[in-house]
Amino acid sequence: MDTLASRGAGPELHYTVELRWCTEPQAWWKTRHLGSPIQIAAALDELVVRIHLDPAVVRACRSGAAQVCYRAVGWQNHEIVEKPTETIGLTDLSDVLHSHASALREIATMNG
Repeated sequence: MDTLASRGAGPELHYTVELRWCTEPQAWWKTRHLGSPIQIAAALDELVVRIHLDPAVVRACRSGAAQVCYRAVGWQNHEIVEKPTETIGLTDLSDVLHSHASALREIATMNG
């Protein structure tokens, strides 16, 4: 299989993203990705689009004050390479996910 990981963009990365409303104990969005840093970055960019299509997000954005508990964990070769956990405003979520995607693209550039 010809993947970016096999063409020198770095070893495969495992990456999970979990989102939950701060008032709820269960995640309302949870994804797990496996691929090169470039592939994971693209998946995070797509996640932004999908989240904004979620009817719960549309409703919460109308209030303007919704808080999201955000957790992302990335690991490679059995070592955690990134583990941000924070509470952010729903309106800031896109910027946070795009920031992680940009960081992954930089990693791929350094490894490439």
